[in-house]
Amino acid sequence: MRIILTGGSGFVGSQVLHQLIDHPAVTGITALARRPLGVAADKLDVMYVDDFTHHDHDRAARLSEHDACIWTLGGKDSDHADPALYERITHGFTLALAAPVAAAATRPFTFCYLSGMGASQREDAHLPWERLTRNLKGRTEKDLLALAEEHDDFHVHCFRPGGILTVDVGGLTHRLTAPIAVRVDDLATALIAVATGLGAGDVVTNSEIKKIARPTTADL
Repeated sequence: MRIILTGGSGFVGSQVLHQLIDHPAVTGITALARRPLGVAADKLDVMYVDDFTHHDHDRAARLSEHDACIWTLGGKDSDHADPALYERITHGFTLALAAPVAAAATRPFTFCYLSGMGASQREDAHLPWERLTRNLKGRTEKDLLALAEEHDDFHVHCFRPGGILTVDVGGLTHRLTAPIAVRVDDLATALIAVATGLGAGDVVTNSEIKKIARPTTADL
């Protein structure tokens, strides 16, 4: 398996990267990044990208030869001072890669998109907290799934975790937040499991993420 990764220096993406490096079924990782990730491995190739809004035909063709993409770039609106920039990163960057890869794919390709709990594909989120985040992630989900409808070999899975907890979170906090949160290592495990072939629905909820990562302890 050869996997594309975005957001490899972030909270979730860095955990995904380390697990990909250790995963026996993953033979190659292409990390798209603006700068060095501070990680080295024989199976890791860092592809430096200056402009995430444009991928030429040659790059798209090379990327489409991978088996999957795990997209963790984006974050929350509250992490960005400029809403226009957040929209460009969250929606624009994602579709700018997904569209040409979907069009170039000549064999099954899985796109695992890190969305979030409450994402609204109708863009009608009502609660004020992170409204832009939920609407833009919902729009991105909708457009990715539309690409999957247009291209038979392009398969999309939208992951909707709630709160994302650190690896060393205390047991009591973990149990109290179980319905609405997931540990970052479990989220990474679930993303990789689906990217490497485990079946899942178009939308993967917080509880489903935990069941994929830890089938026997999903409620913990």
